[in-house]
Amino acid sequence: LLTTVLLSAQLASAHFQIAFPGWRGNTLEGEAQWKYPCGGLAPTTNRTKWPVTGGGALSVIPGWNAGHPTAFFYVNMGFGNSPTNATHPMLPVFQIVGPSKDPFPGTFCLPQVPLPKDTNVKVGDNATIQVIQVALHGAALYNCADITFVDPKDAAVPEPGLCENSSTISYSLVYTTTSRSA
Repeated sequence: LLTTVLLSAQLASAHFQIAFPGWRGNTLEGEAQWKYPCGGLAPTTNRTKWPVTGGGALSVIPGWNAGHPTAFFYVNMGFGNSPTNATHPMLPVFQIVGPSKDPFPGTFCLPQVPLPKDTNVKVGDNATIQVIQVALHGAALYNCADITFVDPKDAAVPEPGLCENSSTISYSLVYTTTSRSA
């Protein structure tokens, strides 16, 4: 019973997880995910092999915490062994909508994430992929995955079932429009 209560408490304080590529480490406890730039965790030496041409997969479990039925996601890259920031967008900002305000199961997967525009990397270079979830109330949560660029034939691919899009999660791009002055 105590184990169940402790596990439930841990999941109630959790937010989101990078399922692929491998994240830096468990940021699901306490307030770690609030810490910029990578949930309070230093770079890891356990780096995922990412194609030097781009096009690797990104899989996220977004619904760990109650109260996050919708969120904006940013996917950025920082270059080097230990980047202090990740200011190179890999994708446009997008929104997910989950099935409820309760914690919900499921994943979303982007099977072909491109490199940031005008990126020039070579085999053996290191980088960090930063995923930011901006919750409905405006708070930003951070997680990172460390990668090493490799020849595309040597790149890691998600295990079967790890790169799936749950039917209970919908998506939309975030955009702006111009309005006329009165």
